[in-house]
Amino acid sequence: MSTARLPCYYISHGGPTILIEEEDKAHQWIKRWGKSIIEEIKPKAIVVISAHWETTNIIKVTNFPDKTPIIHDYYGFPKILYQQTYDGKGSPEVAKKIVNLLTQAGFEAELDDKRGFDHGCWIPMKIAIPEPGDLPIVQISLTRKASYEHHIKVGQALASLRDEVLIVGSGSLVHNLKETFSVLNKESNTIEDDYVAPYVEPFDTDIEEFCTKFTGKERDQKLIDLISHPLLRQAHPTDDHLVPLHIAAGAAGDDQGSKLYTGYFAALSMSAIGFGNQPTKPIY
Repeated sequence: MSTARLPCYYISHGGPTILIEEEDKAHQWIKRWGKSIIEEIKPKAIVVISAHWETTNIIKVTNFPDKTPIIHDYYGFPKILYQQTYDGKGSPEVAKKIVNLLTQAGFEAELDDKRGFDHGCWIPMKIAIPEPGDLPIVQISLTRKASYEHHIKVGQALASLRDEVLIVGSGSLVHNLKETFSVLNKESNTIEDDYVAPYVEPFDTDIEEFCTKFTGKERDQKLIDLISHPLLRQAHPTDDHLVPLHIAAGAAGDDQGSKLYTGYFAALSMSAIGFGNQPTKPIY
């Protein structure tokens, strides 16, 4: 890696079963990505913004000096997924810095020493970095029902962290669970004829264009204008899995984006986007 700021990312974490589906292509990509984090990017900490933690008005930041607890925030999955643990430690130093940056930017923010990592954080992190050791991981909440512009500005407030910290937005680039479950064979956990909803690829492709062909204010505006995209509410009935992208893009500033992984499943996109200086070894 060069001396430029660390890259930042938006990844799609999928369902909890991705953790144990080692032959899954998205699982394998996350694993390669984790290898690049450890071997080339070498951050001093990782900050994750997951679709599964939304707070009202006040942005919260996990604050654990040692091991951060995890939440098995899902139901109806194989027993093994409720037996999982993850030995990720926190960093009060990084957490306080995040709160200070957000407060200076005009947001209300506070430390949280009660809530652990949800599965949008610990599951992709466990695939990517099974044994984080002394590498701290901190999670930041989304703001419930806030605008796309709000989340862009959160990312902008966090941008200076990239001098030493890896920022990761974790969601799903297309996320329509209702339609996905409607075509899922519950016995085999498969989709007949490899069905992909007709809006998945066009929406994914538009996001790719906005993130890779535009930078800075132009890209920010394209992502803010998604509120008027004709496929938005098919691709995202709610915003929770989309706005981690806005935070990552806001933190990226004028850095170029690149599509790192593309994968579709029913009414989901598992795609990933990286912003800024990428590792020299391809992780596609």
